[in-house]
Amino acid sequence: MKRFLPHLTRFALYIFSGCSAAVADIGSYMLMININVWYIYASIISGVIGFITAFLLHKYIVFQKKEAFMRHLGRYFVVDMINLSIVTGLLYVLVDLWSMDPMPAKFVALAPVVLWNFFVYKFVVYV
Repeated sequence: MKRFLPHLTRFALYIFSGCSAAVADIGSYMLMININVWYIYASIISGVIGFITAFLLHKYIVFQKKEAFMRHLGRYFVVDMINLSIVTGLLYVLVDLWSMDPMPAKFVALAPVVLWNFFVYKFVVYV
């Protein structure tokens, strides 16, 4: 337990910044769905908006890394493209194959990537 306690505050900041990025991502996704943008395009565009929001909040607020902008951006981009691919693939399965409504499907598709991202960012991206 002693090993995890020092990371608790940072994890709380990660959750806060992640929620902010999720609001940017999901909010823009819902807006685009409501104006009849195809859900795959809406997911990709909203993913980019969420990417920018999350990267800046994680870099400067959560992990407080002021240096190595391009190195961190490159690593973050690779991780986020993997995440975006997973989310878009899951979204396609949920909507087109399982006939789920696109709105809740986005939440379901985001869940798996959120769980592993903290550790990937902490130990791979911002090192």
